[in-house]
Amino acid sequence: MDSSQETIINSPKISHLAEKDEEIFHFPPDLKSSEFDLQKSCTKAKRPRDEKLNGKQSSKSDTPDKGPCSDTFSTECIMKLAKERLFQINSNNSDILSSLAIGFEKQSGLLSEISEELELALLLQAAAEKVAKQQLVDARKLLSMCEHSASKSGSPVQRIVYYFAEALQQRIDQELGLVLPEEREWKIGKSIDEELALLSMTPATVEAQQELPFCLIAQFVTAESILDSVASAKRIHLIDFSIDNGSQWTLLMQALSVRDESSIELLTITAIGTSKQALVESGKWLSSFAETIDLPFSFKIVLSDLKDLKEDLFELEADEVIAVYLAYRLWPQLAWPNRLEALVGVIKNLKPCVMVVRELELSTNTPIFLERFDELLFYLSSVFDCIQACMGHHKLYRKLTEEVYIWDLIRNVITAEGTERYQRHERVSFWRAFLARFGYVETNLSHLSLRQARLLLKRSDRLNSCSLVMDGKSLIMGWKGSPLEFISAWKFQYD
Repeated sequence: MDSSQETIINSPKISHLAEKDEEIFHFPPDLKSSEFDLQKSCTKAKRPRDEKLNGKQSSKSDTPDKGPCSDTFSTECIMKLAKERLFQINSNNSDILSSLAIGFEKQSGLLSEISEELELALLLQAAAEKVAKQQLVDARKLLSMCEHSASKSGSPVQRIVYYFAEALQQRIDQELGLVLPEEREWKIGKSIDEELALLSMTPATVEAQQELPFCLIAQFVTAESILDSVASAKRIHLIDFSIDNGSQWTLLMQALSVRDESSIELLTITAIGTSKQALVESGKWLSSFAETIDLPFSFKIVLSDLKDLKEDLFELEADEVIAVYLAYRLWPQLAWPNRLEALVGVIKNLKPCVMVVRELELSTNTPIFLERFDELLFYLSSVFDCIQACMGHHKLYRKLTEEVYIWDLIRNVITAEGTERYQRHERVSFWRAFLARFGYVETNLSHLSLRQARLLLKRSDRLNSCSLVMDGKSLIMGWKGSPLEFISAWKFQYD
């Protein structure tokens, strides 16, 4: 962790970080694409999730990480180049294997290592097209070729091809009847077991999370947005639907402990989850932290998978001001619309003064297989580049992230259909329209927190590939211009 970054995180106050003359948003430099013809086509091969923000095309940049492939190409760019090449092959009615025999290297003068990763990306995407067309024998041949170079411990390209190829193979086995439903490794609504939940509590994991730019930015924005809404409250009740290890609340707790205008009588945090042991550990950690800063604190637990969540499960006091934090909890309900509507209805009945929402800026909620395959492939290409740049040295956390959480996402999106496909996501535009139906009104995020986020990016060379763009009143967080997550704040119109 950069020393300047550590100072920011551990500061007892948030507000001192603002700079009046700083710009809020950071846009990385445009890709200089004059070296190769294929490199020029990289910026033209738009992925399905590209869309306009506020009437203007969102900023795109494929300036890559320094990695085993090249100083010129990011993982996403390589996937785009392969997609463009596959389109050309299909347009010419050419055979994919014959075209590969010619090789990218001979066609464009690219370095051999770049050519190898482009071929690997091309094989994967060609196999997905074959699966979509039910040409399963041909797809298996292409996937067997992927096995020679793909690796879950290699470069970002090799790793992402490894996971996607494995998921495609599982889908093929299901289509051919080689895998019975009861033998599938995944289950509807599968949750990470308690052992993995407890792993997220380790100091090494907390440190690794703090090095991801989106975690840091979300902490600033969430803390300031809630503080703005509870400015004069003496008793505050924070309801967190995804507590994890609880480290996201240290900034808020520090700010409340030194608040001058109105001393805090009690901060209560209620955590909702399915692992009692993990929730208890989170409560112990937060209680210990509150004691060190002399903050009156109470921690409560609600055990629920959100299917039958009711208002009476929460222990609320009449004089409390309630705030809600909802991170990655809306999308899991998309497979069951009634549950989703019930969840937002329960939250509204709690009458919070603000609800902060954090979700993936991703659209996989489509029945068309190839569309969601392409969407997820390009999305995760940017995610893998971000992981490589920000926490490649945190091998344990990277292993947990890629081999458990990301693998579950890939496998379910590619192999499952119907309600078995619980990994469904929508972009901020969808959630904006959905929440409006229930009287939720989007409100401005803290202007101060946006300045703080900008300052954080400026101070750390490791984070300078993170991009921030406003979509209406929501903040889109991306990597090199590719949108990955959004965070927004909501208030309520009661009848």
